[in-house]
This record gives sequence, structure tokens and C-alpha cells, in this order.
Amino acid sequence: MPQMKNCAWRALSAAALAFALTACQGGQTPPPQSDRTTASKPGKTAEPPKSARPLEPVRVGPIKVALLAPLSGDFADAGRDLANGAAMALFDTPETPAELIAYDTAGDLETTRAAIAKAAKARADIIVGPLFGRNAAAVAPDLETAKLTALTFSNNAGVAGPRTIVLGRTAAAETTRIVRHAASFGARTIAVFGKADDIGAAVADQAQREAAAAAGFQVRRALYPTDADYTNIARNVQSLINADGRDAARDASAKNLEAQLNASSDPGEALSGLAASRTGEEANLFSGLYIFYTQMMSAGAERPKAIQAVVSRYRAAGGLGGGGVDAVLLTMAGAELSTVAPMFQLYDAEAAGIRLLGLAGWAAMDPERARELHGGRFAVEPYNPAFDDKFATVFGTEPSDLAGVAFDAVKLALAASEATKVRPTPTSAFADAGEIAGAQGPLRVSATGIALRELEVLEMRPGGFFPMEPARIVDPAEPAVTSRPAAGS
Repeated sequence: MPQMKNCAWRALSAAALAFALTACQGGQTPPPQSDRTTASKPGKTAEPPKSARPLEPVRVGPIKVALLAPLSGDFADAGRDLANGAAMALFDTPETPAELIAYDTAGDLETTRAAIAKAAKARADIIVGPLFGRNAAAVAPDLETAKLTALTFSNNAGVAGPRTIVLGRTAAAETTRIVRHAASFGARTIAVFGKADDIGAAVADQAQREAAAAAGFQVRRALYPTDADYTNIARNVQSLINADGRDAARDASAKNLEAQLNASSDPGEALSGLAASRTGEEANLFSGLYIFYTQMMSAGAERPKAIQAVVSRYRAAGGLGGGGVDAVLLTMAGAELSTVAPMFQLYDAEAAGIRLLGLAGWAAMDPERARELHGGRFAVEPYNPAFDDKFATVFGTEPSDLAGVAFDAVKLALAASEATKVRPTPTSAFADAGEIAGAQGPLRVSATGIALRELEVLEMRPGGFFPMEPARIVDPAEPAVTSRPAAGS
């Protein structure tokens, strides 16, 4: 993009952004600025239909994308990042004639509502924004009135609705990825640990949906009050791990099962009976042990050896009534993660056989210093330097995550509009558009209205982050298809 490189792109305001965009598109003087700014890119504007119609005429010309962002006020820096990311997407798609119209929301709900009305009056085809999930949820009636769909930057999957698509990186998708990974690698009981806030609830809810949809593991909620102090959180960690009680209960249960099988005339029938008398995870466990025992006997194993193998597998699985967990999914990030994670090291979670799991926020941690997280695994979008390099060339600075999300939103808006040829762009068009090339990799919209990005699973070790599973897109609304790894994986 040689024209872009010759422009002094330092979009410190909506007006500066519009001027830069116009200057890069042929040197025309931008029109006087009012309460919105317009960014156009090359493309023939078709002549309007000659015959007058009593109804609204068919829309022709460039696709109009209305950007709703806080271009002033306390969140102006975020608004600038969104505007710059959106502009990058516009220029990255030269084959699609489009126009970017920026409206300042100031992060305020009433101003956001007014911006939607202005966008509708300007005959926008799609809205990109607003930034905050609380505003995106509140303007649903305004979007319905305007007959427009919004690609909101929120990361709250609960905001998704009939005319709202969530483009932010959601905890639901990250939770799905790491929980399915842990379950496929043998975790049978996963505890979700963190504050009982919106993020904690979203992670716990999604993890429990995963457990309900797939046999073989269960999820325990271990959320603590948002105002809990350090001492109370530490007590919760100690109670969750409880290594001595866990091991004692497991050993007692295993010894009881061993005695029961040795006393039975038919251990296989005894295991089948235990499975029939239990429900949920216990029933699944004994059903698996029954199959395992019959397979060993069919292969010619001696009865005592088969019983010992069954008991060993039972003990490894946690044992009936053991009450322990195999993995703990931490919902927090940043300073809170640095405070809470060492508690698991203090109470020796590793000795209790507990692996720590996390979300994408782990990627910001320093592996050399975060020793308490060594051996832990987390889900994160793979890093692709191409977008960052291109953005830095144009703007002279590294892009924020918001710039990448805005880039994704506009790219998706253009792809959906081009694919459907219906204007304004209907909500269904975004899921139908399939995968697009986002800032960091492939991106598509689920049937439930959230953005799905490729996520890989990494393990934190002293030397850095190491890949455990390659990147792929997972949809929280679609059942998992998992398989157990080979021994030694």
C-alpha cells in the first residue's frame, strides 16, 4: 500500500482520521466536519435509479459502515485505536468499495443511541461498535428500530442478540477450548476458581455446559465473593486442594472396592451392578471399569491381576467419594493472577495431582517469574506479526487489541455485505459469510452471534510457552469431538 506509507497517519481525532483517509484516496479536500466524519475509499458510485419510487430506493454505491466509538472523553485513546483499526481494514480490502463513517459516542449510552439514529438517517448498511457491552445490550431496541445490525466490540457473549454480534474475544470460547483440551487429556473433575463476577460466572457457566454435553468429566464451581480478602481466598484454595483428605478418601475407596471385588464370585457382574446403582459420573466410571475388566479377562489375564488393574485405574480416576479435582481453571489475569496463583504453589497443588489451567491473559505473564504457573496450560489466539507490522508502518506505533478487533469487525462487515448483496446487511449474513482473514488469523461468526477465532493450547514452562495442541476454531455451541491421547502424551 504505497499510498498509505506516504501519508502522515497520526489519527488523534475523528477529524484527523477523516482527513488522512481522504488525502490517501486522491488528494481531495475533505468536506467541512460536523458531528461525524466520513472516510471513503476508491470505487465507482453507481448512478441512482432514474425512476422515482414511493418506497425507499434500492441502495447503490459504496457499502456504508458506521463506526460507533468514544472519540472524545475519558476513552478517547480507545476510540482512536478503534478508528485506526477500522481504517486499516478499509484499505486492506480495496476490491470492495466502502465508506467508513465515524460517530462519537463518548462512551455514553444516550450519545450511542443518538449515533445509531444518525447512522440510520445516513443510510448506513452496518454498524461497527459500540465499545462497551453495557451500551451494546441497552441499544437493542434502537437497532431494531433502525433495522441495523451492530458488530459490537464487547467481549461479553451474553450481549449477542437478534441484531447484535459480539466481535470481542470471549471467555466462553477460551473456556471451551481449554476445558475440551483438559478433558481429552484425562481430567475428570475441573474446578473453576475465581471471583464471582461476570467473567467468573461466564467461565463457570460455559465449563458446566461442556460437562453436561460430554460424558467423562464434571465441573465444580469454586467462585468466591468479589470482596474476598487475601486470607479468605487462601482458605478457599486450601479447601479446594485439601491434598491429605483427598488422598485418604481416594485410598479408602480403592481398598473398599478391592475387597468387594475379591469377595465377589463374579467381579465383572459386581462392577456392572455398581454402574447400574449409580448416576452421573460415578455410573460412567464403573461402566468403564466393567468394560476394562471384561477386556482383560477376555485377553487371558488372571483374575487377581485384572482386579488389581481395575483398582489401580479406579484410584487414578479419583475414587468413589474422593471429592478431589484434577485441574483448576483460573478465571483471573494480570495482577490478580499474580496474587492468587502462588497460593496453589503454597498448598502444593502439584503434589495433589492438580494441573492449573487458564485463559488468554496468561500470555501476558513472564514465564521466568511466574514459577507457580509452570506446567499450567491455557488457550490463546496465535500471534501473527503481519498485522502488527503493517499497522506500525502506517501509524508508527504498535496496535492495541482493540485495533485488531476493529479491523476484524470491518473486514467481516465488508465480507458479509458483499456476500449477501442485501442492504442494510441482515444479521444472518455474518454467520453465512464463512471464514475471513482477521488481524491474527481466521475468524468466523457462530450461529449464536459470537466471533470465533483460532485458539491454540500452550503450556508455561521456565523457558517460555510451549505448544500442546495446534490452533483451531472451536464453537461453544457445537458438541465436542474429542479422543484420548496415546499413553505418554
